Amino acid sequence: MSKFLKTDLAWGRRLALCILLPALLPSGFVQAQALPQPEDFAGFPIGSDGNLVRWEKIVEYFRMADQASGRIQVQELGRTTLDNPFILTIVSSPQNLARLDVVQAVQRRLAYPYDLSDEELERIAWNSPAVLLITLNIHSTEIGSSQMALELIHRLATEESPWMSNVLDHVVFLLVPSLNPDGQILVTDWYNKVKGSEHERASMPWLYHHYTGHDNNRDAFMLTQKESRLITKILYQDWFPQVFLDEHQMGFSNARIFVPPWTNPINPNVDPIIWAENGLLGFAMFTALHENGKSGVIYDQSYTSWWQGGFVMEAWWHNIVGLLTEVASVRIASPIEQEKAKLGVPPRGPSLSRRELRELMEKDPDAKLPAPRDVMPRNNYPLPWLGGTWRLRDIVDYELIATYALLEAVANNRVSLIRNQVRMGRTAIEKGRRGGPYAYVFPAQQHDSSSSYRLLEILHYAGVEVHQAAQAFEAGGQEYPAGTHVIRMDQPFRAYVKDILEIQKHPNPKDFPPGTMRDQPYDVTGWTLPLQMGVEVVEVAKPFEAELTRLDTIALPAGDFAAHSGSFGFLVEAGSNNKVIATNRLLQAQADVSWLTEEVEEDGRKHAAGTLFVEGADPDQMRRLSESLGLRIHQANAPVPLKRMRLNPPRVGLYQPWTASMDEGWTRWLLEQYEFEYITLHNEDVRKGDLRGKLDAIVLPADRGKRQVMQGNRSKLTPEEYRGGIGDKGLAALQGFVRQGGTLVLMHQGTEVALESWPLPVKNVLKGVSRSEFSCPGSLLEIQIDNRHPVAFGMPEKATAVFSNSPAFDLAPSFGYTDLQVIARYPANNPLQSGWIRGDSHLHNRIAAAEVGYEKGRIILIGFRPQFRAQPHNTFKLLFNALHYSAAHSMAHDPSLSGGE
Repeated sequence: MSKFLKTDLAWGRRLALCILLPALLPSGFVQAQALPQPEDFAGFPIGSDGNLVRWEKIVEYFRMADQASGRIQVQELGRTTLDNPFILTIVSSPQNLARLDVVQAVQRRLAYPYDLSDEELERIAWNSPAVLLITLNIHSTEIGSSQMALELIHRLATEESPWMSNVLDHVVFLLVPSLNPDGQILVTDWYNKVKGSEHERASMPWLYHHYTGHDNNRDAFMLTQKESRLITKILYQDWFPQVFLDEHQMGFSNARIFVPPWTNPINPNVDPIIWAENGLLGFAMFTALHENGKSGVIYDQSYTSWWQGGFVMEAWWHNIVGLLTEVASVRIASPIEQEKAKLGVPPRGPSLSRRELRELMEKDPDAKLPAPRDVMPRNNYPLPWLGGTWRLRDIVDYELIATYALLEAVANNRVSLIRNQVRMGRTAIEKGRRGGPYAYVFPAQQHDSSSSYRLLEILHYAGVEVHQAAQAFEAGGQEYPAGTHVIRMDQPFRAYVKDILEIQKHPNPKDFPPGTMRDQPYDVTGWTLPLQMGVEVVEVAKPFEAELTRLDTIALPAGDFAAHSGSFGFLVEAGSNNKVIATNRLLQAQADVSWLTEEVEEDGRKHAAGTLFVEGADPDQMRRLSESLGLRIHQANAPVPLKRMRLNPPRVGLYQPWTASMDEGWTRWLLEQYEFEYITLHNEDVRKGDLRGKLDAIVLPADRGKRQVMQGNRSKLTPEEYRGGIGDKGLAALQGFVRQGGTLVLMHQGTEVALESWPLPVKNVLKGVSRSEFSCPGSLLEIQIDNRHPVAFGMPEKATAVFSNSPAFDLAPSFGYTDLQVIARYPANNPLQSGWIRGDSHLHNRIAAAEVGYEKGRIILIGFRPQFRAQPHNTFKLLFNALHYSAAHSMAHDPSLSGGE
């Protein structure tokens, strides 16, 4: 028996004693007289027009509640990206709070129910509280929930009633009042700055999460950000709640609130009990909102049951009921006026697109918006919203009703919720024991060991049990050495492992009955991490014998270092992304660093093109790099052939528009992680020109096309200093930068800047193709790589691209191959590896990435996003190499490779 299970049994014995102890305090016992009403504390009614409570005041009020009430505990779990407090508030009866360590141990026992007997389960289910986690305000412009939290916590701290006793006795309520405190502050400060002025309805010109913006909830399985790690720790290391609700806001045109159940298609790896309990608890909120006379309540609309994306969805594969509410938004804290509609009579005329609605608001900020178009009563929308005035206070009211309804439903259904969490865990364990798959094996030899480590690390952090072989073993007809990592599937989070590691096959919308599935998926349709990260993972269907040890931590693979007394240089492996960190550290230390430009065999080892060659380096420094980054670094035993490309520290400029580009944020984060130095370029910096004298490479955001880069935010609502884009002057400056020898790196939509501005030998073959002919809104596609090209150094011959309605290229009719070097292209057949595609023939043999020579410089065109949400480690090198290539120059008579002086 493992040490882990022995510990659980010990906690189980403690539990048996604790749950039979008589209650020492009544559930209503509080010392809450000192806690002021929220409006008295804030100085204005919560949710009133134009008023917001800033994060530090919210934290202060919650800490006051902790001091005033025996029902409240506030814990600071850590600091955010911008060094603000990240807090968790625990609400329950005083007797439950007095035994939180036991409650947490019970929750872990329920989550990993290996030897949990039916008798012990029943004892726990009837004598233990259920645990409910609610998170607020992850998307910071969706700010109503952070305001609502003050009234919520006041009621929970002070009210004496049978309803409150039932909730406090039977629920341990975990509340995160903001999952993005930095953004709460940024949005509050921006709104307070512009309110009452002509700019009151202007969008904030920067991201409301320092790196990821609105994508911060898309970080649920990669866990790149501090906040992502903190919420994941709550979920899968500390608490393992039965239920998790994430409260959001949505558009403002039609329905007022979405509650579960979700819409089609469902993910086949999710236990059906999740969908049933989604309905049970969703309908509790649905019912309560109608009981309170609220209109515009809808379910089975828009939000998918398929996507492995947000934190609340990720809970489904962990046997936790993940719920979402989306309340109609206002303009931060300023109300919205809509024309009134008639029940059952849709307004005449065409509906307005989001862009047209935005333009209407910009033209006349005080004008009433068009009446709601969705006015037909039906089963999932019995009382449609018909328009009128919508305020921040309405958001607060709807969210309070939904939150109280969920607290009551969890309290009243705690026994079945606890039973079903265990039932789902047991089902997963039994499925894994039967095999199909029985395990996933991570071979020790990987193209990029750092990515393999990262994949194992994030799975482990999300509660997955990872094992390592103590001795060699055989599985699925293959031999594996000691030290091989294995994920056995006879574990409660089997569904999560399977969903993360296997290939997704998203259903075709045309196969569903009319009206039961959207024509376009909500978000990405495939996410298979071994493909995205370039990690070999072997699925083993049948059981096998192996001596396995469960790991408490995941260690970076040990480096492989060899040095001798000779004076020849060091060779650093080409395949690891961590080589980029080593390169940047060595360049900053002014070492003599170069790329091998062709494969070299030395002392029986083959070194691919892109292998780093370092001369005159301190062996101790190279040893430290090997150990800290897990790199293979060997000192050459003989002179290395001279076909090399010398590297210099690249001078990188990253364009940051005033339109809050998430791609710019992800790119910025990635550059910092891999230790590139860069400067941020704003519109005025580009327009000033003289870029080549300062920079070797300029990167434009992948989520901004030519119009957005050129024009930026043109709204009259926007303050003058944030209005507009680079304009014609900036475009000419970029052209001059390339002509003078600079490297312009363009990805995804950003490729339009060059393709639609200058005479280039390529065109976007998907421009103008309708969605009915071609659609690929977030899938993984095979690309064929020319890894002899410097931009693809260190990559395998086949890789995986994240394609999300991206461009693809072909030769322009009036040009030949003279100025074009293809770096990657799609195969001659269907490139789909995971997800969904319509009209795959449009990509057959098309160019995915290329270098275009342009006078003295070059343009690197990458049609997809090689750094998409910091997930596809297998294509990071295309961006990193492009930056190093920009400052490299050829050595020793190698005319085949042009340098970037």
